[in-house]
Amino acid sequence: MAILGKDLLDLHRPHTNIRVEFGASCYWVESAPEPQPYGAVLTEVLNLDTVPFQRLLDGLNFVIQQKDLGAAPRAYMEMKKGFGSLPLYRLYLGDFRACDAMEAEDFAVGGARDTFAEFVVDERDRLPSFMQQQLDDIRFIQKRYTWFLDTLTAGRVFEKKKGQRKEPLAEQIDERGLGAFISGVSLGENPEVDPPQVRSQYRLRGQGREAEIVERMYFGRLLDFVYVELMKGMQKGFVPKRCSNCGRWFLQTPGATYSYCDGPAPGQEDKTCREIGAAASFQDKVRNNEIWKIHQRAYKKYFARTRKGTMSRAEFDLWAREAERLRDQALAAYEGMADGKAKAEIADWLKQKLNQN
Repeated sequence: MAILGKDLLDLHRPHTNIRVEFGASCYWVESAPEPQPYGAVLTEVLNLDTVPFQRLLDGLNFVIQQKDLGAAPRAYMEMKKGFGSLPLYRLYLGDFRACDAMEAEDFAVGGARDTFAEFVVDERDRLPSFMQQQLDDIRFIQKRYTWFLDTLTAGRVFEKKKGQRKEPLAEQIDERGLGAFISGVSLGENPEVDPPQVRSQYRLRGQGREAEIVERMYFGRLLDFVYVELMKGMQKGFVPKRCSNCGRWFLQTPGATYSYCDGPAPGQEDKTCREIGAAASFQDKVRNNEIWKIHQRAYKKYFARTRKGTMSRAEFDLWAREAERLRDQALAAYEGMADGKAKAEIADWLKQKLNQN
């Protein structure tokens, strides 16, 4: 759809006043209806490759320097599409990305196109400089928040065993001596940096049983939003975490203790990192623990009977449930023992129990 000259001024809308409504377990950005989990934008930022976006800006800047009126409309539209694809902004700027399917000749016609080209070349629009600031902030976030999160999680085992206590994030922050850094957006450059200044109010969102009191806040920068998103998320148990297999960041949700993401594993796209990690963890567990070795030998023996038809599946399932109970009972006693003889006695007891039939 072509635009007229009078519409050129409508191309730019202020992006320095982003409205976000924070709820109990998620938040909403502008008018986008889809709720977002806490930490989703920060996780996306940490994984983002800024090179393609910087290339779009550099291309536009080159056109402006050359005063190339013919190339200006397309360069500007490509830049605008890229801006609408950045984390946070892509949640509600779908009209920016629509520029990709539109030819520059269709975007503006006649004198309007010339006016538009001059508008771009004369740098009368603030959007390119604003996009550059967001890219600079993203690189800053990637550096500082990576430092903070890596320091927080260094040396910790996240695949918790059954019954093992999960440390609250606040406790982990205190143990690592990171408390001073949570008060500022730098998260590592300076422990005395003030948090962003944001406006806040409350309102009722939804109706009836779906009604929820949400906190509405306004953000002028992606940097400020990410700081608040992380802190509110950590209060509720959401935190970005590095995958132990592929190294990419994934969002850890409340109550979960995964060390691996659920994305395709590098070189093994038919499996996820989590599937590979679970298999490796299980193999290590069996290889390094006598109780698990005994349980797995017995499991394979009885399962083979179902293949041969000498044991029904119902009988095997009943045995397997009892075997798990005995295994966990033996593990609890075995791991608390330091004496080798006592451990051997527990292992012999389990072997006899699991192989009575």
